[in-house]
Amino acid sequence: MSKYQYEDAVKQLQESGSIRLEDFKNLSYEDLNELLEEIKVWCLYANGKAEKLPKESKKKKKKKKE
Repeated sequence: MSKYQYEDAVKQLQESGSIRLEDFKNLSYEDLNELLEEIKVWCLYANGKAEKLPKESKKKKKKKKE
């Protein structure tokens, strides 16, 4: 079984518009913190449109560039 990660949570939000508390529990603290911050921005500036939610973690993007 693979570990539930940021990308999995975003995909689930985009497909269903919701996420279970059990899924929050399975995220690492770092991924959870980043996801919650992205959800705040997404709700404020993108009016909750699922297609505007970032598909990839910003922290993981930074690591790829280095």
